[in-house]
Amino acid sequence: MPREAMMTVFDECDAFPDDETGGRIIGTYREAKGVLTITVAGIIEPGPRARRSRVSLFQDGSYQERVFRRVEQAHPEIEHLGSWHTHHVNGLPHLSGGDIETYTRTVNHENHNTSFFYALLVTGKNPGAKGIDRYEFRHYVFHRGGGDFVEVPASDVKFTDTAMLWPVAAAPAGPATGDSGPREEWPGRVADRDTLGELYKSFRSYTSQQLGFYWRGKLELVDGSEQDLLVLEDQTGREPAYTVMLRNPPEPLHAAGHAIAKPQHNSARQALADTERTLNRALFEQLRKTVR
Repeated sequence: MPREAMMTVFDECDAFPDDETGGRIIGTYREAKGVLTITVAGIIEPGPRARRSRVSLFQDGSYQERVFRRVEQAHPEIEHLGSWHTHHVNGLPHLSGGDIETYTRTVNHENHNTSFFYALLVTGKNPGAKGIDRYEFRHYVFHRGGGDFVEVPASDVKFTDTAMLWPVAAAPAGPATGDSGPREEWPGRVADRDTLGELYKSFRSYTSQQLGFYWRGKLELVDGSEQDLLVLEDQTGREPAYTVMLRNPPEPLHAAGHAIAKPQHNSARQALADTERTLNRALFEQLRKTVR
């Protein structure tokens, strides 16, 4: 388990201190001589359309599927290992009956690729603690063929400094000049480059093995703040499609993620323009509520 994976989990918990939250866990595994070894390679966020409450979490499955397929395209060996969620907001220090029922049904589903399901549960926050000690957590493994599951002892979990494949901030990337080579395959990129260069000057194009082609920069908002975001290009269809991802948005913009989580935009410039309007509208509404 990369330490950075746990930091990603803990940051998500910090962002939603009053609600359950969670995400998907991806990586690889090996079974030999009766021993199962799980290697975590990434944490997929719950997604912009996730719905949370103090006692429930409904994740944005379509977003998570798009992210998984993007990573899988560059790393075919990657599997969906399981998921994580938190109980630190409701005080339950173990899996609920609903958790056990859901994970048992999942591991025995015909479309589940592995013979196991890995579940990470965050059970409590340690105020003032840092690093891996910020929260209490437990590991479980469910086995196909029934309702059997085991808790993995802490002594059997090794934390490493290995880089993650996801989130994207952990992915190595190199700048794409946009001037030549296969990156100009889509004519719309030229218009994107010209428009972003004129109106969104902080945005730069990048390529990485994990993500393919994408734009990243800071979007200046009406209140003078800046929001770090990515515009990811999907080349799996006949024409490119673009998805926007906010990076660590402040609380007033969390809900706005629902509005910008369209599966497709026709261009990066359209994606940024729509996102700018949506985020500014969210800030304006927040200000109006404050004034009242």
